[in-house]
Amino acid sequence: MLREQDGHYVAHYDPAIGLAFQSFDRPDAAALVEKGNQALWHAYDAITAQTLVIRGEESDLLTATTLTAMTQRGPRARTYTVSGVGHAPTLIAADQREVVADFLLT
Repeated sequence: MLREQDGHYVAHYDPAIGLAFQSFDRPDAAALVEKGNQALWHAYDAITAQTLVIRGEESDLLTATTLTAMTQRGPRARTYTVSGVGHAPTLIAADQREVVADFLLT
């Protein structure tokens, strides 16, 4: 999450990671996105292990609608949404760690 640089701590991720997807304006973008979505759902539906998906409530990559679909198909994931967080929760807060521990230990 953070790394030391010149005596200071800086983010160890790209906070603009989702911006590239927002400007995807090729004429064939919809067809490419749909093809990619189909491939991802095919792979997801093949998962047989118990699955936990932790979503940041403010994610601009994993929508609440997609999260709901993930509970209804494939491995029928258990989900946890972290309020006030973007795409990738850090799993540092106690409630986030508890969700993971509960999933792994039950």
